[in-house]
Order: sequence, then structure tokens, then C-alpha cells
Amino acid sequence: MSGALPLYPLTSKVTAMRGVGPAFAEALEGAGITTVKELLWSLPYRYVDRGSLRKIAELDGAWGAEREVVTVQGVLKDIRSTTTRVRRMALTEALLQDGTGTLRLVWFNQSYLARALRPGDRILAFGPVAATRTGLEMRGPAFENLGKGDPEDGLWSRRYLPLYRRLGPLGGRFRQRLVQEALARAAEPGEWLPPELTRGIPDTLSALRLLHQPPDDADAGDLEAHATPAHRRLACEELFAFALGVCIRKAGRMARRGHAVPTSPELRERLRALLPFRLTGAQRTAFKEIVDDLTSGRVMNRLLQGDVGSGKTLVAFLALAMVAETGGQGALLVPTEVLARQHAATFRRLLGDGADRMELLLGPMKAAEKRKALARIASGEASYVVGTHALFQESVAFQRLQLVVVDEQHRFGVRQREAIKEKGLDPHWLVMSATPIPRSLALALFGDLEQSVLDELPPGRQPITTRLVAPDDAEAAWDRVERELEAGRQAFVISPAIDPQDEAKVPLRDIQAMEALLRARFPDAPLAIVHGRLKADELAARMEAFVKGEARLLLATTVVEVGVDVPNATVMVVDHAERFGLSQLHQLRGRVGRGSHRSHFIMLSASETERLRVLTETQDGFRIAQKDLELRGPGEFFGTRQAGLPRFQAADLVRDRLLLQKCREAAEKALARGLGEAQRDWLRQEQARLRLAEIS
Repeated sequence: MSGALPLYPLTSKVTAMRGVGPAFAEALEGAGITTVKELLWSLPYRYVDRGSLRKIAELDGAWGAEREVVTVQGVLKDIRSTTTRVRRMALTEALLQDGTGTLRLVWFNQSYLARALRPGDRILAFGPVAATRTGLEMRGPAFENLGKGDPEDGLWSRRYLPLYRRLGPLGGRFRQRLVQEALARAAEPGEWLPPELTRGIPDTLSALRLLHQPPDDADAGDLEAHATPAHRRLACEELFAFALGVCIRKAGRMARRGHAVPTSPELRERLRALLPFRLTGAQRTAFKEIVDDLTSGRVMNRLLQGDVGSGKTLVAFLALAMVAETGGQGALLVPTEVLARQHAATFRRLLGDGADRMELLLGPMKAAEKRKALARIASGEASYVVGTHALFQESVAFQRLQLVVVDEQHRFGVRQREAIKEKGLDPHWLVMSATPIPRSLALALFGDLEQSVLDELPPGRQPITTRLVAPDDAEAAWDRVERELEAGRQAFVISPAIDPQDEAKVPLRDIQAMEALLRARFPDAPLAIVHGRLKADELAARMEAFVKGEARLLLATTVVEVGVDVPNATVMVVDHAERFGLSQLHQLRGRVGRGSHRSHFIMLSASETERLRVLTETQDGFRIAQKDLELRGPGEFFGTRQAGLPRFQAADLVRDRLLLQKCREAAEKALARGLGEAQRDWLRQEQARLRLAEIS
């Protein structure tokens, strides 16, 4: 019957499909699904293997000990919602029966489930099972509501049951039916991948059928790991489209004429005179690459990355000086006011008698102070400009902006970066990253940027002793802090939460509790406290007190993660270290060890000790970042609001990093051969579907 119906091109709107009314269309659109292609590329979140279902009678407490996730199917016989007496948490409980036994399902702080589920509903539940005094229990299970009816109603016509997330009023079962209709009536798309990428993988439509209707002989492990040839096909399409877009942008940039910054022996002497010490080999190499770009007559677009303490700021300063000392203006854009002030102080120190040519521009400056700064920038009197988001404001005008240096690019949105770019005549662009980025991710995030890496530390940097300490042994950490304070040095203490209610589900020692502990333990040590809720001027004043040594202890949240330079601080204690990513902890560790004394980094944690032990084994930021990326994925690696990450549906930047490199090479060859009009149409559709146009 379906063969007699007209076929859907993949670009067809989902509203053309049966049963998709306004409410369902709105729910689909909210999930980014407006076309048949987007529907089919929204893959199942889980596959249930009929052979993996367990009878409740087969379960025992050993499952809980091993924390193995099991799958059971049964009918809800009772569901109720109460409140726990101790911590006043909402508790939802249900009894699941499958004819062989009864299993208690328990959810915390999800009271809406008592309204969403009904006795008689058939449920697939996934989770670890534990034996309790009242019987078997599955806590916080994921589940799929299969509705009411006969368990053998065709649901298990195949070995694998694909499950889809509910989207508002649109349940998973309806999405199953919608996907099956789309697969039956989808028209064959063209072939857009070059031959070197298609060997050994199915075509697009075959791949989608294999993933939405896995054959009985499919490997369950490969399906769960997204490691099938069908997954590879879809990942290839996304990565090839992305790589093509990046290569096209890079080719366009290389064709643009940029301001050629003049150089001379006299300039080299002036720059050498500004240096406080001899550059490392890595710094010299990176600066030579930057000089080559600045003098090439093309617009520079370069990523400068290096480990904590590798000297990125000094290399960036030299690039800005090269422009400023030849009549241009350079701007350094940083994410926080604390960091902006720190960089401004460093630049003034390096410039010496020429410090009056530097201008700092911050959002909360007083009106008269800001007017003076704006006038100096507009007239060109300020050759060096350091600022935060205030540099984006329309009132900021440069006379001859030739170079923009961005510290921590991933903290700025693309539109903000473009706003400052438009203030000059297509200025050169240098991006600094304080987070070492594995090459695979750097290629995806900054694919059209050339890369310079600082992979050695300046001489004289002391190694940092790193320890992981259980909370019960925390006195050892405070003894170390006491010894450093008695020796005349300073200490950081990092707390993960400002208020106890910030983390309702997990009991944390918040910053107020830590303050009480520190004041009792170190009553004679002047203490400064900083966190993100302080007003900018108050935060800056407290940080300044610590920098000057007026405060001996600094209790802080992660506002000190980057840019705070206090050589006299020789110990840092991080409370609840499991709450931080490895790269974030490595950045925090970089706040100590900046002077001539041996420094100490101590993590207090009772959990995730295997993950945290990585930091005790290495101080190589690139190795740590790679491990962090593998454990958490790129979204969490950069923070959940990272706007620059490609929004892939099938590809994964960690798992598919080698495939990304192959796609990059194939894209360069395809562009050299020339793209046909059909390929360009496909590329535009893919860029829109993946929101790749936002990537800079």
C-alpha cells in the first residue's frame, strides 16, 4: 500500500505526514525537527534487546552491588507520591509486576510522575537493582511508557525495539510510527560524499533504516556505542559538510587582503627591549609564525594555545606591540574584569615609560573616566587597548584597529566577536586559549584558524606537588596551609558552591561553611572572600588585597580559574574536587607555582577518585584535556553554554576525531576539484540543519 503513495523527498516538511497536526508540529519544531530528514536523523536514544529483558524473579541484590543496569518490563499496579521526613524531598513510588514478581520503583524530586503514570500502564524500566529490607528496589530508573494493551501487539516484531524521547504531547510510540512511515516513503537522496569516504559504509537511506530498524543480527554493543557502519555513514555526512564549510571560509579569508604590518631591525630591537627575559623556544616559534602572518598581506586568523604558565600573554603582548610600535592599534579582549585588570597591569609594567599609551575599558567605569578612555581610543592616542565586553559597545570607535587578540574565545559568542571585528578595517585576529585543546577538538572548534602551540614552560617554574585527600584526612591539608602561612606565604581555598541550596540533591560544604572553618582554624590570617555574586568593584578590591599580600588567605569560587598571578601563593586546597572538570582543576592548579618556592595543590574528595588521580600523575595540560574530553564530552568540557560547538547529531568529536581528519582532507580535495551546484545545495541544507553557520 505504501508503495502506491507518493514518496517524500528528505526536504519535505513533517506537516505533510499523516497525524502531524499543529500541536505535534510545534513539539517537533521545538526539538529542531521540521523536515523528514531532521526526523530521521533524530536517532533512538536507546535500543531494547528483547533477549536482554529480565524477569523480576531472576533479579537479586547482587545486581545492585555491581551497579549493572538491567531492563525489566511489567505493569504498574500502584503509584503514589509522598515527602521524606528528613530532607523534605518529594518521593514517588510505584510497584511494577511482570507475572513472576514485584519490583519497587523509586524517584526523588520528580513528583510530576505521579500524574504522568497510571496503574495499568505497561513500563520498560532501566536501572540498577538493589535488595532492601522491603524487597527489590530500582532507584531513579529511566523508563519508557508503552501504554496499555497486549505485550505482544507487534511491539516485538524485531529483536530490537528503538526508543525515542517524548517531545511535549508527542510520545515515543507516536514518534516510532512517524519514523516508520517516513522510512517507507522516503525518496532516495543523491550521493554527496566523495568515493574515498564511502568505502565500506551504506548509502544514507540504508543507514537510516539500519539505525531505526536494526536487523536481528546487529551487534547490541556496536549499536549502543554508535560504532556501526550506519553510524559511520551519518557521521561522515555531518563531518564532511562541516569540513567543507570550514575550508570554504578559510579559502575566503586567505583571498582577502590584510594590512601588512611593516617590520625592521629597529622594530625588532624595540620589541626586544620590552622583554623582561629571554623567550622559550616555543614562544620564539609561535611569535615567528605570528610575524609571518602579520607581514604577509593576508588577514591573520591564528589560535595560540598552551599549557598553564607557558607564556601566552607575553607572546600576545609582542604581537600587539608589533602593531602599536608601527602606528596601529591593538585590542585585547578578555572575559572578566579581574583578568582585564591583571593584563592591563602586566602591559603597563612591560611598557615602562610608554605605559601612558595603554587604555583599559570596563563596563562599570564612571562616566567621566569612560568618556576619557573612549576619546583616547578614538584619537589613536591609546595604541594598546585592554577590555571586556565593553569593547563591543557602539560608542567604542578605533582610529586604526589592526589586531584583535581574544583571550578565552569560547567565552564569547560569534556575534560579539564579529561586532569588534567590524570596528576596524578587517583586523588581524589572534585567539588565545588558556584551556589546552586536543588537536581534534581544536580542528572542529577553530578549523579555519592556523595553530601555534606553546608546549614548554619558561625556565625557573617550580613543579607543583599534587595530592588527593579524603575529607576524613583533611587536617593534613590544613596543616600544609598553616606551614605555608607561617613561612610568610599565601593560600587559595576553592569552594564549589556559594549557597547550600545551590546543590539540593548532594550535601555540599558551601562557601559560608568553609569561611567559618577557615576563620576558626586560622584566626590570625587576614581572609578575603570572592565569588561571582559580588559587584565588580568589590570583587576587584578583594582580589587586589590578595595580590598585594594584605589578605593572606583567599576563599573563592572558580572566579580565580584564569588570570590571577600571585607568585607568593604556594598552596591551594579545592573542596569537593569531584564537582570540577579535570581541565578546570588543572587551570586552578596553575594559580600556584608561579614563584620561586615549591607549591602544593590539594584536592579534597571522597568520590570519583580514579578520575581525579589523573591530576596526581601528570601536569601535561594536553593529556589532561584529552582525558577530560573523553570522560565528559566537548559540551561539558567547555561549559554547557558553549556557543561555538558544532551541533552534530550523529558525529562525536571525541569518538570520531580520526574520521574528522579524513573528512578534512577529503574536503580540501573536493574544493580543489570544484563543487557542483547540487553539492552546494546539499552543503547549504546541511549547514542549516546543523547550525554550522554559527561556527567561527
